[in-house]
Amino acid sequence: MLRFLFFAFVALALLGDVRIFLYVLNRMVFGNHKEEQSPWQWLIFVLPPALVFLTAMFRPLGSWIDMLMSTSFAERVVPARIEDVVWSLFFAKLGAAWLIIAAAVGIHWIVDRIHALTRREVPLVGVRSAPSEIVAMRKAHVPFASLRKLGAHNDLYDIEITRHELFIDDLPPSFDGYGIAFLTDTHVASFMRRGFYREIVARVQAFDPDIVLLGGDFVTWRKDIPLMADVLLTGLTTHDGIYAILGNHDYWAGADAVTEAMTGRGVKFVINRNVQLRRNGESLWLLGIDEVYRGKPDIAAAFAGIDETEARIGVSHHPDIIDLLDGRRLDLLVCGHTHGGQIRLPFFGPIVVPSMHEGEFAAGFHRVRSVLMYVSRGIGAVPPLRILCRPEVATFTLRRGTRN
Repeated sequence: MLRFLFFAFVALALLGDVRIFLYVLNRMVFGNHKEEQSPWQWLIFVLPPALVFLTAMFRPLGSWIDMLMSTSFAERVVPARIEDVVWSLFFAKLGAAWLIIAAAVGIHWIVDRIHALTRREVPLVGVRSAPSEIVAMRKAHVPFASLRKLGAHNDLYDIEITRHELFIDDLPPSFDGYGIAFLTDTHVASFMRRGFYREIVARVQAFDPDIVLLGGDFVTWRKDIPLMADVLLTGLTTHDGIYAILGNHDYWAGADAVTEAMTGRGVKFVINRNVQLRRNGESLWLLGIDEVYRGKPDIAAAFAGIDETEARIGVSHHPDIIDLLDGRRLDLLVCGHTHGGQIRLPFFGPIVVPSMHEGEFAAGFHRVRSVLMYVSRGIGAVPPLRILCRPEVATFTLRRGTRN
């Protein structure tokens, strides 16, 4: 029994090591650096063996347990050199200390996930979501549905169109029924099927949006910028225009080149500024905020001239921008960047979420003070792999009044 409890404790400690590594990976390596290569990149290679080494120090402790369980304990200890016994005790204590810390982290992770999965979701006031539509562009390469539910399927080409209604008390009557389509993190690449992008444009057009918002990360590599403008904007039309901001990959690939290619096809960028969308003498404000880590977000400039009583929507690339808004009102803020985690595991959910909040804002609606934020899972994937996390075309319809 003692041996079983010991190895169960070791298993929890190894799980804790994984959680510690993911914490560092999400917050330090991927979460907040301005350069394409994070200065903390070395932690990806150093941290795993270091954690394993610390946990592996349970071996001296295991030896002492064996000796405690042995009838010849005295015979095995007495002949040993005193320095060997001292070092063995030192590593045993150090290993035991780390084992307790790592196991506590592992237990906390399990308890936290159980709480998240069993917690009753309280519907957000002012939001009503309809069943989404799935467009599977290729047959499942794993024939068993039970295995696909466990993640044995690449969702890369399984597009999900989500539909949401947002109720805003002081929305001008002319904007009741106003349609917004949001595309983000397209990561256009030459190796992706052209039909994939054509289907996305077709689904947006079927929604017949009044406006299309683009959330950045249009490409991963500079060479794909010409292709990006062609596949994303050909056939994409709206009533009030297409507005965009830049993402971190756009800055790394070449912000000027991306902006030039998009504006040449009629896209308007709203980086740290706002515009008035007007209908019948009434207005709805649209504002854009630059990427929170790679860009230069200017919150004051984005909100300049907007009265607190006026309805407004916003777009920014990274959900961590929520930390800079300082109580300002946004009736809808659409973001991307996280890819919804891109690779999700049963029970544990999204693993790598490049954010200082990790999985808290990985996807979906979040009410944070006076901001209603929606984080889209995005379209593309780097690398081209999505597990239990479909690409998303998010659509919103604004309604005047409160939710029943």
